[in-house]
Amino acid sequence: MADDPTPGDATPPAPEPKREHAYASDAIRVLWDARRCIHVAECVRGLPRVFDPRRRPWVEPGAAEADAIAEVIRRCPTGALHYERLDGGPPEPLPAQNTVELQPDGPILVRGMIQVENDRSEWELQDLRLALCRCGASRQKPFCDGSHVARQFRSGPASFGNRRAAVPEAPAVGLLRIRRQKDGPIVFYGRFLLRDGDRELLLDGAHPFCRCGASRNKPFCDGTHGVAAFQAD
Repeated sequence: MADDPTPGDATPPAPEPKREHAYASDAIRVLWDARRCIHVAECVRGLPRVFDPRRRPWVEPGAAEADAIAEVIRRCPTGALHYERLDGGPPEPLPAQNTVELQPDGPILVRGMIQVENDRSEWELQDLRLALCRCGASRQKPFCDGSHVARQFRSGPASFGNRRAAVPEAPAVGLLRIRRQKDGPIVFYGRFLLRDGDRELLLDGAHPFCRCGASRNKPFCDGTHGVAAFQAD
């Protein structure tokens, strides 16, 4: 198992090394994990001459400068796209703050120094960008696979409830651990900004988020997964 990143470390964690597809030029290698792609299409809109799903192969990294390709890849919210610089260019920088952004009727988008753990607190994945399922129907849990669309998932207005904001004496940085509980919620451990539209709440500590889709206190878990006999794996 790889060493855990140290909170506050200026070096971001490396993406998961095993990817399904790689496309390379002399300057950059583009890595694509189809399992985590939900077709947000930031790449296609950003550089259509490089990313064209009608073409095979659909990625042509020689069609643009490496800096431009890297900038567009960093827009991918799911972490399905990553890159390796082969020309000595810089790696992807660590986001300025840990953010957890709720998508209306869709997934949770996470950016930061992220570590995903199983219910035994064992390290599974480190990344800078993730899209997490909260409808309960994804076949790639804990990641979103777009099933919320077919399920017609409705998130409703987010309830921040009586959760108290953390003292804003320090930015939301450091390691953000995400532990998936067996047939239960995902629990965020660390300091992060929770965003819902134009609302923002700075949180610290441990916060369980619903991933069965049935909580009446979304985005937080209210225990409904037990009544609904939710099965995550």
